[in-house]
Amino acid sequence: SDTGDTTASPKIWQDMAGFNAAEDKYLADVKAAVAAAPADADALKAQVGAIGSDCGTCHQGYRIKKG
Repeated sequence: SDTGDTTASPKIWQDMAGFNAAEDKYLADVKAAVAAAPADADALKAQVGAIGSDCGTCHQGYRIKKG
């Protein structure tokens, strides 16, 4: 949201193409992780690492930190 009490940065609307690309990468990585059906904890860590990196892209670039 761009109104009210939000931590969404105005950069989302200034760089909507970049934001959408980051979202698309996140969704693709989640689908790949599900399709990979990791058999053990180490394989799961590899999948979660990619997804976590995707989360960081948005949280660092498109969110205003509180306090």
